[in-house]
Amino acid sequence: MYRMGITFATVMMMWTFALQAQQSPEATRIDSITYQQYLQKDYKNLIETSKQAQAQNIDFYYLNYRTAIAYYELKNYAKAAEFYKKTLAETSTEPALLESLYYAYLLSGQKNNADILAKSLAPHTQAAIGYSPSAMDFIALSGGYLTNDNKPDLRSNFVGYDSLNQFQDMVFTTLGVGFKLSDKAKLKLGYQLYNTKFQRSNSTGLVKEERLSQHQLIAGFDFFSDNNVTWGFAGAYYNIEKIDKAIPYTTTAVASATMGTRAGGYGPGGGGGGPGGGGFYYPSIYYTASTGNTISAFSMLAFLNKRSAYTLPEIAVAYSNFGGGHQYQAKGSLTYYPLGNLDFYGTTALAAIYNQNAWTGTQVVFSQNLGVKLAKSLWLDGAFSIGNHQNYITGHSFLVYDTYDPVKALAGASLSYFIKKTMLSAGYQWQQREGYAYSSTNYTTYKYNNHLLNLALQWNF
Repeated sequence: MYRMGITFATVMMMWTFALQAQQSPEATRIDSITYQQYLQKDYKNLIETSKQAQAQNIDFYYLNYRTAIAYYELKNYAKAAEFYKKTLAETSTEPALLESLYYAYLLSGQKNNADILAKSLAPHTQAAIGYSPSAMDFIALSGGYLTNDNKPDLRSNFVGYDSLNQFQDMVFTTLGVGFKLSDKAKLKLGYQLYNTKFQRSNSTGLVKEERLSQHQLIAGFDFFSDNNVTWGFAGAYYNIEKIDKAIPYTTTAVASATMGTRAGGYGPGGGGGGPGGGGFYYPSIYYTASTGNTISAFSMLAFLNKRSAYTLPEIAVAYSNFGGGHQYQAKGSLTYYPLGNLDFYGTTALAAIYNQNAWTGTQVVFSQNLGVKLAKSLWLDGAFSIGNHQNYITGHSFLVYDTYDPVKALAGASLSYFIKKTMLSAGYQWQQREGYAYSSTNYTTYKYNNHLLNLALQWNF
């Protein structure tokens, strides 16, 4: 054993001298400095020395390896991943490096890259990181309850109006399932059910009261490339109970002549037509020859993004036929990880929504999300959004604001706790919505507040 140790040390010394003989004097100096900084765990200065070397186009294996370790120890996992990749360009099968890269991906929010890498690891390395092949990606369940101050006593504020439509308590539940179609393709499916209390009243009192339900089905595909580009598309179908379930909608011509019911006041996704209905006619979109208790709608969305060390810019476009009309959306967002990890992150987004031939021609929605790690497995996320959210499609089609009354502003927070591959989340959200009262010659709007409580549970595979 002693002779083997001497032989191994001798070979390593000869290899080091040979390497230094091939380097320039400045590269040799950088090698010596970074080696000492690595031994002393002086990671901040090691990174500065590495930056100086990069500025001089000095690049070699151990410099990249030490730089990767330094970034990792300082919890800048995004930059650590970059340098682990550069190191692996020379030793692509080194198990320790591959495992380090896997964790760097995972801890910097690059889960897709982590999943792709994990599948290629040796069985013993997969066992060490807890990876097991599965066609499932995730299963998610959530549900909640919404209450508000949109109460019947508001009727006294609208004397002289023929009708006041009020939407009150709501319960909802959602189910999401993800599948891994291949190393670089995923399928996501979702079902959502919303049930809302509805009341209509006039000057004499309550006219009708019932529960209205809405069903949503969503399917989306995500595709990943080697250069950190992700793109995909999604489609959704919506089945929405009408306010006046027993009253069939007529064609535009008949509705205009008879002062019939218009689309804007009916169902989530009134086409952006604004409040109204029941006889006050102005240019809008009408449902055509629809009978029965429900109306149907669909939406389509496509997105493209590219991840760098600290940012993830994305663009998305969408189309829907809510309210029987044509709605077009464009959204730009920037997700950022300023620390190179998941301890702090945020997303800033701006969306423009155009409604063809509708009462509301253009809508603009601005949103801001921030997240911070509070403890080892506990995260706090906060968000706010302002603008007319009527039929706003976001979250790659898995979040759609096709509410009966449009959301004008919202703010909320959630706590998420992770136990291995399971996430439990609880959240609260405040919403400001816009209701309306109308008559045969006029209409008026008013604001009211919603309070939403939500619980979510997700299993990752």
